Parts: sequence; C-alpha cells; structure tokens
Amino acid sequence: MIGELVATTRRVAAAQAADGSLPSDAEGAQARALLADAAAQAARLARRIGASAQADAIVADTADWLAAGARGKPDFGRTRDAMRAPDEGAPFFFFGPLRLANGGRAGHRFETFLAIREEPAGAAYQTLYETYPHPKNICQSAHLVAGTPGLVRGNNIVFFPENIASGSLPERQLYALFFFNKFKRIYDTITVPTWDAVGVPGALDASRIDDPRRAYEARCVWGYLHDYFHHRGTRPFDEQIGLKTRWFTGLLEELKVDLATYRACRAGGIPEGDVVAEFILFDRTMRYPGEPDWSRNFDSGTGLLLLAYLREAGALLVGRDGRLAIDRGAVDAAAASFVAEVEALEAAGDEAYLAGAEAMVRRFLPAPGDGEIRFGAPAFLWESAFGARIGAAPTIEFGFDAAACAPKLRDTAASLVA
Repeated sequence: MIGELVATTRRVAAAQAADGSLPSDAEGAQARALLADAAAQAARLARRIGASAQADAIVADTADWLAAGARGKPDFGRTRDAMRAPDEGAPFFFFGPLRLANGGRAGHRFETFLAIREEPAGAAYQTLYETYPHPKNICQSAHLVAGTPGLVRGNNIVFFPENIASGSLPERQLYALFFFNKFKRIYDTITVPTWDAVGVPGALDASRIDDPRRAYEARCVWGYLHDYFHHRGTRPFDEQIGLKTRWFTGLLEELKVDLATYRACRAGGIPEGDVVAEFILFDRTMRYPGEPDWSRNFDSGTGLLLLAYLREAGALLVGRDGRLAIDRGAVDAAAASFVAEVEALEAAGDEAYLAGAEAMVRRFLPAPGDGEIRFGAPAFLWESAFGARIGAAPTIEFGFDAAACAPKLRDTAASLVA
C-alpha cells in the first residue's frame, strides 16, 4: 500500500505552488482529486498500524483544506497533534504537508513515509541510559523503510512535529524521529570525502566504519545524548519551543547540545565515544555547509558558525596550501567555552536572551551577500580549500538497508511495504 500512496503523494506535491496551495486550474482540480484519494489511502494505512486517531485527523484536515479551496499553506495541526511517539520496534507513519530540515527545497509539500523505531539495547547502551537518564525521552531512533522523495532522496534525517504545516506551533514536542539508517551513507559519501579533500590526514580516523549496524548504533548514541542535553538546563527545548525555534537561538541551541554531547564522549564511558565525537565534529562542519540551499539552511548555518568559532579559539587552522587542520585539545576547550557562553545567555530574561543570541551569531556569520539569503560564509573559508565545497554536496538516494536493522525487525519492515 505504501508504494501506491508514495506515487499519489508525489503527484500532489508536484502540483503545489511555493506557498503550499494547489492551483485553481484543471491541473489543480486533478491534484485535489488525487489528494482526496491519497488521504483515504493514508487513513487506511494508519489504521492498519493501529493509529486510528491519526487516520481520522488526516481525513478531517484534508477535507477542511479542500473545502477551503486548497488555498495557501495547509493546516494539518490535528494530524500533528494526533500522532504519538512509537514504542520500541513499532512502526511510525506520516502523511501530510512537511517542511524539510535538509533536502534542498523550501516550503511545505505533501510527503509520506513509514519507519520503524529501534534503540540500541546492549548492556553498554543500558549503562548509557542509566548514566544519562533522559527526563522525557521523546527522541526516537528509527529506520526509514519507505517514503516520498523528500525523505528517501537528499540528506534530511529528521522528522519534527513543528515542521508539519499548521497555523500554530505545538505547545510541546511529543515525538521526534531520526532516520539514523540513512546516516552511514551520508557520512561515507559526503563527510569523509570532504575532509579527505580539504583537511590534513589523520584527524578523521575512528569514525571510518564499515559495519552498517555499528554505524547505526553509534549514531543513535549521538542522537540520544543530543536530545538529553536539549532537555537539560534552565530552558528545556520542549518547554521553550517558541523561543528555541527562532533563527539565532536555534542555531546556538543546536550547537550547544552537540558540543555538550561531544564533551561527554571525550570524557569517556560512552559507547563508541571516539566514533561519536568524530561524527559530531566532522559531520557538523564538513557535511552541513554543503547543502545546496546553504545560505538559508539552518544546519548549514550551524556548521559554518562552528568552523568560525573553532578558528577564533585556535582549534581550526588553515595552512598555506588552504587545507584545514584540527587541534583536538583546543577543540575540547572551545566546546566547553561555547556551552558556557550559551548557557549564560539562557540564564537571562527572554529579551536579553534573544538579543544576546543574535549578537553571538552575528560575531561569526556575516550578513548575506549577492545571491545569498540569510547569511554568508566567513571569508577565511572561501579562501581555504573548503570554499569549493560550500553548497556542493551531492544528492543521495536511499533504500532500506536490512544490515543496519536488528534481525528481529527485518520481517516487520518487509511486511510494511508488502
């Protein structure tokens, strides 16, 4: 069933205008009929996996938007709010208008996908969960099984409720899926070759992993600790979602929790800690700035900001040949300094926090130049060997990799696409 739904959803998305609306011409009429059919298919699939409230919401949100002429951005707030985090080993399904965190396109377009949740369960990981007990644990590690091009092509590995088209933000983040089975191919295809082309050999070593299962579990560690630190401190993300999804505060929040995770890994006692520390350092800096829409892309901004911060701290060096070098001890010190600086901003009142976040980001990311949208890249990067890699990452197409998935879940995955 998911195959037919993917095909129908692709046709609806192709007809959408930049603001998410469907045209009023004959093509739009056909797209509206296709959307009604897609919603019915999606509702049947949702009920098949036990998500009846989500099925009802999909039908209601679709019917209301079509009744209003399918004009402007769709409002799928009921669908968003009817969804719940999946249990371990259970499927998760989505159909609706979605903005991608990465993927080279803007706006909300209709997408659909099926995924299966799987968290690492070995003894070392149980110790991790006990040492860093998550206060809410709304981060779900998952395998993407099938979906529309926005999910299976490009580098988007996240699904957040705030990215579903709606007239309002959710009050709390009740689920957050991460398609970590996509990560190894991204890392091997973009991150590692980028560093090898622009960096001094030897810095990226521990994270060159051949085993898809090991790579998946290590990436889950990053995701778990990243989300753990989101929920710590004076401004937990899920309780401050309105403030922390703004541009400047969001950039700092994302880097703060990544660098807190990096520090935990460097301190020892974390499963695959050396691997995860490299994942964070190199994927954040070498991969994200390569997005084709880099000058308006949130994650690209975090990567460029981190590179500039590390250079100011003496942790990133540019040689006469333009190649980059990393001083790992200085990176450790810079990570601690960055986390402390952002936490000091968060301790202030809302207005001071917002103003301070903007000022901190502006220290490192220049204003956009010609052809750029939200920000530019620091001049020293353009002048380095890395400059040619900004905005130049390839688009990758993914398929379900059974080798990354626990054997007990492979039959479940196969049944979902049957």
